[in-house]
Amino acid sequence: MSGANLSDMEEIYLRYATPLKKYAVSICHDPVLADDIVSETFYRAIKNIDSFKDGSLFAWLCTISKNIYFNYLKKKENKNVSLDDEDFPEYASGTNVEEEVIKRDERKKLNECIAKLSQIERDVVRLRTDSDLSFKEIGDVLHKSENWARVTFYRCKEKLKGMMQNEE
Repeated sequence: MSGANLSDMEEIYLRYATPLKKYAVSICHDPVLADDIVSETFYRAIKNIDSFKDGSLFAWLCTISKNIYFNYLKKKENKNVSLDDEDFPEYASGTNVEEEVIKRDERKKLNECIAKLSQIERDVVRLRTDSDLSFKEIGDVLHKSENWARVTFYRCKEKLKGMMQNEE
């Protein structure tokens, strides 16, 4: 990929911007922050394109995005800013508030159960559910096989079902 020209980079952006944003939203849960992460990811990818080796370009971009997000979290931690935004629920107008509270509580329980999974299991679940990645793409991002991603996701799903039933 060394010596990539402007039209190559434009093609890469057009192909990967949307899936990369889905991935960024899945890890940070904030569409505005995800836009910043995607922008920074492409900036760094263009700047360091010569360091890209053979393999999945999307996996490489996801790795850059994840590192950008982790660096962001480290900076926020050092400023002692709370990352917990669950104290500020936003309700869409015209919706039943009681239903919204129940949905929010269920999402909170599910997120708590997901947080109890190992890091690799959390990554598989988030990539599949939040980023809508295929098992092949998940395998590429995590440097594993498609079958490994499929089996791991199934096992996590079963584990989460059990955890959610025990929470009730």
